[in-house]
Amino acid sequence: MARPSIARSRPRDMVISLGVLLVPVLLITAWFTRTPADAPVQTVDWRSVLAQSRAVAPYPLLGPVGLPDTWVATKAEWATTGEPAVNRDPAPGNTWQLGMLSPDKVYVSLTQRDAAGPALVVQVSRSGHQDGTSTVDGITWTRWVSADDRTRTLSRTDGSVTTVVSGDLSYAGLEAFASTLRSS
Repeated sequence: MARPSIARSRPRDMVISLGVLLVPVLLITAWFTRTPADAPVQTVDWRSVLAQSRAVAPYPLLGPVGLPDTWVATKAEWATTGEPAVNRDPAPGNTWQLGMLSPDKVYVSLTQRDAAGPALVVQVSRSGHQDGTSTVDGITWTRWVSADDRTRTLSRTDGSVTTVVSGDLSYAGLEAFASTLRSS
């Protein structure tokens, strides 16, 4: 049987050969570079966790009042001193944490603790530096901004209790959230 010579190859044969090689490569590339669908947001019933936590807390716990239903709670936790808390490390103080997604899908957190307040601010603000003050409903909050200028934080201390509101929002957005916080 005679072999076809390269000289008798036609351009059409080269295109077919190229197609045979490229189709699998493109399919494999498409498979590995596809974007997975967004995972559904896991919501929590923060109101019941807050009610239970308020019953045992040694200080008044804050929660948002009057937020639209477009705000979704994704975290609500209470830990007493020494219990596993963030990263399952023992809580340095009685700690209340609430995490919510804004209507724009930006995570905003509220954290309160009755011990180790400065360490709490460093942790939540992502080692931020002071950036002035804000006044919300007559209460002065200290502003913090992270080194990458992404995360902003408001903090205040009342006696031994430190309250921190943080998120990748403007200070005006954090102030608006802080203005909804009530102890009952």
